[in-house]
Amino acid sequence: MAQFVSDCLRTMRLAIGRRNENDPDSNDTKLRQYINDFVNMTMSDDVKLFEQYGTLEFTIDEDSDVYTFNDVGADSNFVNISVEGFITLKDPADESISWNRLKIYQDPSEFYGYWGVNNTDILIAGYPTEMLYYGTEMVFRTIPDDEYKVMIYGYKEYAGFGDDGNPALPFDYWMRYIAYGAALNYARDYRFETNALNQLKTEFAHERKLLLTRNHNQRKLSRCKPSF
Repeated sequence: MAQFVSDCLRTMRLAIGRRNENDPDSNDTKLRQYINDFVNMTMSDDVKLFEQYGTLEFTIDEDSDVYTFNDVGADSNFVNISVEGFITLKDPADESISWNRLKIYQDPSEFYGYWGVNNTDILIAGYPTEMLYYGTEMVFRTIPDDEYKVMIYGYKEYAGFGDDGNPALPFDYWMRYIAYGAALNYARDYRFETNALNQLKTEFAHERKLLLTRNHNQRKLSRCKPSF
């Protein structure tokens, strides 16, 4: 059965014991802010879920060597990217596209230690073989000399649900985890008594365990990738 933001709000109100929708400290606008903040800033770092894993395919060209997710039209940011992606070997307009592996760095010192800093004017443009993902930027080296398609994959960050309407949650079984996670952050900010705060911590830990158990059951059906 589909779950909606209103279901999160109702569960969150029960958890924090604030049922007066006219109270400015616990009206729907305030509680939705906590729900969105939890999804935006906490959830993606707290759990790595099967359904958060995704692929992003985009095009780079000779006009730039630095791109952001906005530049490539991504519907969401990635909070973790694999150490490898793929890049086309030839013009992506060609139907016989071949792909090569693209090494991905997340350590600027390692990346720029090899490629150098502030030297784009002397680098010879060519076929990119490596990419730095840092902050909100993707930097390609060597500098592209043509148009190439890039495919990267990793865990995506969800953007939240906005301030209006009653949208459905991406997955119904996220509802209680999100509601109790937002409730716990609310309780911390509003200085709940220790007993009440500890109870919310216990409830949140329970919902988190259930969420990760489902995730584990999905993953254990996949074959392990050898480490050699």
